Amino acid sequence: MVRVLILNGSPRKKGNTLFLVNELADQLKAKDNYVKILHLNDYDIKPCQGCFWCYKDFPLQCIQEDVMNGLYPHTLEADVIIFASPIYWFNYSAQLKLFIDRLVALHVEGGHSFNGKKFASIFVYGDTNPQGSGVFTAIKSVEHMIHYFRGENLGTVHGTGGDDLTVKNNQKILDELGKLTRKIIS
Repeated sequence: MVRVLILNGSPRKKGNTLFLVNELADQLKAKDNYVKILHLNDYDIKPCQGCFWCYKDFPLQCIQEDVMNGLYPHTLEADVIIFASPIYWFNYSAQLKLFIDRLVALHVEGGHSFNGKKFASIFVYGDTNPQGSGVFTAIKSVEHMIHYFRGENLGTVHGTGGDDLTVKNNQKILDELGKLTRKIIS
């Protein structure tokens, strides 16, 4: 059994990102894996203050008393972490960015507690041209982060979505999601 954490950075309750997140979760659960989805828009996550309190004795928590200290255990217990977001203004959403910034608190002496974890990402954008959408900025950002974590990148699923849930009819993106599922459980 693989323990998968999906970080949903979309604020929409019926959007393309959530559709793909749920599809991935269903595929993984059908193969008897554990899936936890955190809908980041539902949490009041404060921005990182850059105080580096978390570097003193590496407590694996933040000095700020907000929801993040309760969310860290989910990230630490996961075998695979999926970053999922619509592309807003040429990058992933602010909800996902807030969460990622707060991962600084999970540093350990000589590295990060995510060293060796597996990661993947799902991005949906409105532009029909990925070059103009900003998706490659988001992909590169996640790739650099995974490299920093000394993690394994299982890949990125991305494609065009519109306001009318177009990804559910996009066979290419659904096939890519199936390939991602197989990589996660292999």
